[in-house]
Amino acid sequence: MKYMVYWKDMLKNKQGDAPMRAFDTTIEGNAYIRGLVDCIVTYASDKKEETLIKEFYIKENAENAK
Repeated sequence: MKYMVYWKDMLKNKQGDAPMRAFDTTIEGNAYIRGLVDCIVTYASDKKEETLIKEFYIKENAENAK
C-alpha cells in the first residue's frame, strides 16, 4: 500500500499521530476519512465535520512508494 491515513495526536501520552489504514490511492484514503468523519459526527453530537476532518491526513509511505 502506497498511502497511510493518520489521525493527529490520537496516541496516548503524546506519542504522536495514530496510523489508521493503508490505501493504494489518495482517492481511497480521502473516501475513508470522509466515512470516518461522517460516522463520528453522526454518533457524537458535540463534533463538527469542518473541524474533525482537519484531524486526519494522508501520507505517502516512503518504503512502499514505487
